[in-house]
Amino acid sequence: MDDSEHILHHTVSGGESTRARQGDKGITWPARHLARDIGPREPGSQGERSAAHFIERELNALGLATETQRFHAPATTAWSEMLVHLLPVIGAIAFPANSHISYGLICLGFFLFLLEYFGRSPFLWLQPRHRSENVIAKIKPHRDPRRTLVLIAHMDSPRSAFYHRPGLVRPARAAFLLDFVSMAALFMLFTVAYAGYLLSMEETTLTIFWQLGLILAIPPALALIALLSKAAAGRATPGGNDNASGVAVLLELARVYTRRQPHNTDLWLVSTAASDAGGAGVKRLARQYRRELKGAYYILMDGVGRGFPVCYKREGRLISFHSNRKLTGMARRISDVHAHYSTGFKRNSMYISEGFQLLSRGRKAVTVSSREDSRYPRYWRWSKDDYDNIDPRSLRLCLDFLIAMVDNIDRGDFK
Repeated sequence: MDDSEHILHHTVSGGESTRARQGDKGITWPARHLARDIGPREPGSQGERSAAHFIERELNALGLATETQRFHAPATTAWSEMLVHLLPVIGAIAFPANSHISYGLICLGFFLFLLEYFGRSPFLWLQPRHRSENVIAKIKPHRDPRRTLVLIAHMDSPRSAFYHRPGLVRPARAAFLLDFVSMAALFMLFTVAYAGYLLSMEETTLTIFWQLGLILAIPPALALIALLSKAAAGRATPGGNDNASGVAVLLELARVYTRRQPHNTDLWLVSTAASDAGGAGVKRLARQYRRELKGAYYILMDGVGRGFPVCYKREGRLISFHSNRKLTGMARRISDVHAHYSTGFKRNSMYISEGFQLLSRGRKAVTVSSREDSRYPRYWRWSKDDYDNIDPRSLRLCLDFLIAMVDNIDRGDFK
């Protein structure tokens, strides 16, 4: 994209509709259809499958051949997270009855806790699985491809919980940190207590250790109750900003690049399913196409419908990974040239995203989101995240920012 091009140059008007988009619907049409007409799109649900069929029809209407990548995924990771918390709580309670089993449960629970927040949910295999599907389209370049770029937006909507209520999101982050500190302290305390038991420490001292352990087990026990509430009673949101907005921008990018193909870049357009089920969709994509996508760049669109574009510089709740420096450097140069994008950089420590799943596997990725003045997105993972939570101006800003990113990658403008 030339620097002189206007910010709204690529915004679609009603006169440019396809067979799948009749009338004056514009860039917001897919977001409105997903959030209002289809509604909640929990992983493996009929709503998610309806969204996949809609996206497939839209891409076909642009003249693109599509491929569906079918797999099975659970509806949520909350059950797995709950079981991870249950093990150390039982272990702390059981120490006087059987110190060997108690310490084993605490060690196992702490290890699985770290694994869970490293994006590898250890108990997902125990949960019922339902059919999900990614939708993939490819745009070939005019010339021989020098690189591959994958644009990704997940179609499913997340499951809400009481601690996602506006006003509780910030305390919930503090509660997560307290949960981690308590789990680590439990592991260290009972390591000392178990060693004391093996060395025949006095019974009164072991009792003190046990009582301290019970106090430390309170935060994990409360987290267990909160996760049980989410798993049993949580409901998927309408998914307006998260992530009907990302799908809308993805489809608009498909429209742009079917009209003017890239010169040197093999462009993949992917709408992934089951993002809220441990990133099952993007993991399946990376695993099945590991040879075709070796060395590829990934740009993920997640919650781009409210505020100005931002890029996640680091992703991860406990252990964070740095986004690809070539992509973040390019984003910074674009925002320096086009000040109206107001592109900032933030660390994503709120949740385990698809970007984290790719970065933790050594892929070259960056996630593009949007933010207003607040630290957290408006109605993040809450029932009010519907179509009214999307600002069309944010979609247009993100669209043009991503077009600039794609065009710079196509030119090989890495510095």
